[in-house]
Amino acid sequence: MAKSHPILIDVGQGLSLMLGLPTILTWKNQTRPTEPKQGTFGFNTQTGSLEFWDGRSWYAATMSAGTA
Repeated sequence: MAKSHPILIDVGQGLSLMLGLPTILTWKNQTRPTEPKQGTFGFNTQTGSLEFWDGRSWYAATMSAGTA
């Protein structure tokens, strides 16, 4: 199976855009999706947690730095 690699597009001034990788939605408490579909997930920048909508409720997994 071939690995997919992102495509980098140079936008100038040392900046580039990466295409071809999935993105994760971001929001704050007040801007969560108002009509999410079951399985919607994203990162809440206000709480610092990944959130998942199961069709009835939001569930959060707090992110923390690991130890090496």
